[in-house]
Amino acid sequence: HTLQPLRSIRTMVNPDVTTIGLQTGFYVLFAIIAYFVESGQEFKWRTASDLRWVILDTFVLIFIYGLYRFREGLTHQAYDIESKKDTPQEPLVQSDAATNAPALIRNAERTAGNTAEQLPLFILSMWLYGNVRPVTAGVMGGIELLLIALYPFLYGTGKKHGALLPISTIPRYIMNEYMAVASVMTIFGLVRKAADDA
Repeated sequence: HTLQPLRSIRTMVNPDVTTIGLQTGFYVLFAIIAYFVESGQEFKWRTASDLRWVILDTFVLIFIYGLYRFREGLTHQAYDIESKKDTPQEPLVQSDAATNAPALIRNAERTAGNTAEQLPLFILSMWLYGNVRPVTAGVMGGIELLLIALYPFLYGTGKKHGALLPISTIPRYIMNEYMAVASVMTIFGLVRKAADDA
């Protein structure tokens, strides 16, 4: 079979080693980028006025997260699902429910779940970076909010999530981790000095 060699390679890959390697590689890449991009920047505690866009992003994020959680609960209620524990595979639904009810439930659960998974990293990295570049942090936060809002539409209602779902998730991981790395490097003075300080 032509696919047999690929399957053999896949079984040899250790997911733990792969994860550590990828994460370390991304952080090294972000550190190199931050070294140049954050040239001359300083980490210093900003005023509420400086952080107004970061504060607004946080407010909108809490609103969206609450919206997704309520949606998840109401979707369960609509199809007689008491909790996520009742749906390890295909959710059991009422016999008179819509034929695509399991897909709708999966959409609601993963939308809320993905937001919850990324929420701590989003808030921490944005607020840290807000003390380096307040306006840029606010803009990046706004882009993330847009991507979060797109998640349920890109996830779709099929048996598998939509092919375009990574458009919502991957950029958020990149922005969150970059802001975190850039903030730490700036705190410890690991970015390039400004030209006039050289």
